[in-house]
Amino acid sequence: MRKDLSPSKEIVDSVDAEVKRVSDLFRFILKYKEQFQASGIEFSDLREYMVTDDASRIDWKNSASSQDLYVKEYEEEKDMDTFILLDVSESMMFGTTEKLKSEYSAVLSAALAYASVDAGINVGIGLYAGDDLILTPDGGQPQYQKILREVTNGENYGGSLDLEDALDDVIGQIKPNTALFVISDFINLSGDWQTKTKLASTKFRHVLSVMVRDLRDYKLPEAGNFRFQAPGGGETVVANTSRIHERYNTEAEKQEAKIKQQLRGSGSSFMKVDTRDSFSAKFAEYFDQNSGDW
Repeated sequence: MRKDLSPSKEIVDSVDAEVKRVSDLFRFILKYKEQFQASGIEFSDLREYMVTDDASRIDWKNSASSQDLYVKEYEEEKDMDTFILLDVSESMMFGTTEKLKSEYSAVLSAALAYASVDAGINVGIGLYAGDDLILTPDGGQPQYQKILREVTNGENYGGSLDLEDALDDVIGQIKPNTALFVISDFINLSGDWQTKTKLASTKFRHVLSVMVRDLRDYKLPEAGNFRFQAPGGGETVVANTSRIHERYNTEAEKQEAKIKQQLRGSGSSFMKVDTRDSFSAKFAEYFDQNSGDW
């Protein structure tokens, strides 16, 4: 049973203020709007030609195999949604810098929600780690406030992430014309998440996997004996970092490279952020380099 960790008004207001501060840096919202605006009209269906139709709209290719004439119908493309799949497992509740990975990811998720609402885009979020919580896409400040409150609620954190189940849940509930953000440290994953990532990449407009890491996830100092314990508690282990740091750093680098390769091989874009990074700058740089993918 988790203790009551409901966010105080001070915590919510503090994160809200930080979201609005970082969202204004490096043209974060402007970049976001550039990528996620509606892209005009799309083909809808064929129907029989009527005398009131403009003859230039006749689809001669499809009409050639029939005794009837057909015209193409178009409709304005429906606005795209955004959805955030947020890992709230125990491994995210770790940090050696100003913020835990979970705290950093909460601000990142709220900033994406804020940017979506500001751009007139419906946004939703799913918090996954056993006791899952999902807010389906909606628009306006009330939706942003709901998301802000959930990502700052400590009761939503803890447990383990089954990414296969989480992706399956999102695929089953969210419409195809959606940009999906998967925010996780991608540590201790379970399930056949690669197959589900491929399916998500096929269904959704775009999938971007954001790997959030603390410095100590991938680099140990050469600093003698340290005590280590999992974020969720358990046995404490003492290790001499001066002896193991090179092997640890090498294995961590291999693990990150493997995850990156698996995600890209499954059709997802990839971005790594360190909890010391300005994520707004990282996103602006990413959109500059990958604008054609969206």
